[in-house]
Amino acid sequence: MPPTLSKINFHIKSEAYQGPFELVLDLIEERKLLVNDLALGQITDDYIAHVRSQSTFPVAETANFVQIAAMLLLIKSKSLIPDLALTEEEQSDVDDLKHRLEAYERLRAAARELGKIFGKTVMAPAGERILEPTFAPSQDLSSAALAEALARVLAAREVVEELPEARVKPIVTIEEMMERLAKRVEKAMAISFKDFIGASKEKIEIVVSFLALLELMKQGAVAAEQSAKFGEIRISHTAAKAVPRYG
Repeated sequence: MPPTLSKINFHIKSEAYQGPFELVLDLIEERKLLVNDLALGQITDDYIAHVRSQSTFPVAETANFVQIAAMLLLIKSKSLIPDLALTEEEQSDVDDLKHRLEAYERLRAAARELGKIFGKTVMAPAGERILEPTFAPSQDLSSAALAEALARVLAAREVVEELPEARVKPIVTIEEMMERLAKRVEKAMAISFKDFIGASKEKIEIVVSFLALLELMKQGAVAAEQSAKFGEIRISHTAAKAVPRYG
């Protein structure tokens, strides 16, 4: 297949012609230029130098040059040796080249015609077409299919496990319990340990309360008495010992 037509940015300079290489074939076909007046070898060397001067290799342009050069070479060969005898293989190669060059010539003719009408007739109005949303469901879409799909999604969903709620109760320090007990005793002058702990059922609070009582007794802030084993513990303020009692 012939390559896509690409403009050749290459000019030739010879005694017979100076100008764009692409016009050479047209001038020869129009009998305005003789192919024998062109030195095809020199033109090829000049084009190779032109290609080497490019930053990137011009693939499409080079393919176009080769097509035109091949046609010029075929025309020149026939003009120089019209009765040249060829082998069957050589004739096959020449015929293949002719077919390729004929296809290339048709492309050149089509390109010339398209160049005459290009841009003269507006085939599509300028601007972008506003896209309108369109719902185009599949042919197999139905309410039953939607229900089945929804059931599959719900069945495949991740089950959220509800963990039991845990709460951390605030811990009462011995210092806090000592302050609380000292204030109660100072206010009431004397209380029982049972009244101080009240209705608390937390063992940790009872233990901390007892440790606070021992520490206050050690510091001499309060005094404690127990009349019998496992009996009630009476707590009094040390200042109450200095108050005289009458009775």
